[in-house]
Amino acid sequence: MKQPYLQDLLRRYQTGECTPAEEQVVEQWYESLGQHREVQQLTPAERQELGTALWQRIMLQTGLSTAEEAPAPPTRWQIWRAQPLRWAAAAAVLVGVGLGAARLASGPATVTDTAATATSDWTEYTNQTPHAVTLTLQDQSRVTLAPASSLKYPQHFTGPGRDVYLVGKGFFKVSHNPARPFQVHTQQLVTTVLGTTFTVDAFAGQKASVQVRTGKVRVTPLATAAEITAAAPASVVLRPNQQAVYTPDKAQLTKELVTQPAVLVEQNFAFEDRPVADVLTALETAYGVDIVYDKDAFAHCTVTLKLSSESLYEKLDVLCKTLGASYQKDGTRIHMLGRPCKPE
Repeated sequence: MKQPYLQDLLRRYQTGECTPAEEQVVEQWYESLGQHREVQQLTPAERQELGTALWQRIMLQTGLSTAEEAPAPPTRWQIWRAQPLRWAAAAAVLVGVGLGAARLASGPATVTDTAATATSDWTEYTNQTPHAVTLTLQDQSRVTLAPASSLKYPQHFTGPGRDVYLVGKGFFKVSHNPARPFQVHTQQLVTTVLGTTFTVDAFAGQKASVQVRTGKVRVTPLATAAEITAAAPASVVLRPNQQAVYTPDKAQLTKELVTQPAVLVEQNFAFEDRPVADVLTALETAYGVDIVYDKDAFAHCTVTLKLSSESLYEKLDVLCKTLGASYQKDGTRIHMLGRPCKPE
């Protein structure tokens, strides 16, 4: 539906001036929207609050009302409050905010044609430049936003936690405060941290991922984020050089190593006739990676190597070529495979 026609139709629907045929068009159109996966574990009170907030957002974004004058939703829309999934889809289509922002309807309106907008105690910044932009939050946490990415954040953090909302990709350097966890909300995931550096990549319609550089974070799919606990079965805890990847069509969260693990602790990779176990220990320490191997099989293996700027996997390739061995990645572990070395 075109915007002018939509505005007029919504206005007349809200005031009860639509013809029966027009009402049927609106309702059939609305019924076709509920095809997205969304959080279901909402209380009746939360559903009612969400319904009212989304109706007000529709009014605001289509220019039918001011924040102070936004009317209550029509009686007929009451039945839809019990279906937050369809409300979120409706708001996304009507005002172009996307499911992530629609679900967070209690916040300010989404930015459309300006880089940053402040509403009440919230600010939303959209990086419209071709390069990364760094924002400093009130608690001195820093967020580096990739192009075409948006961050919604409070001007002042209040309450027991620190919550921000991301669409796109951002690198976070969070100030340490164990008493007030920092949470990054996206359309598909909630990432909870105490103080660390990590990247969240969550562009609409793509796989979402969280990569940890330092510290530790917990990643929870949105479908289970209503009850975030350390024991949440769908959550994963990430440490440096690990990432969580969420595949939306399978609703699956997997934990694995990042594509290029970074050196966490500098090590000397010059080995002169040294046991293979020493090389593997140095690799584990340098990259924070768990390397599994048959200690008996490699007990008599020694190598002479001088490694420096190679990546983790390049170092493993050199080691395996020297030994006539191989390795496999399994989640966040690496398995070394090879035949036993004969004792000299």
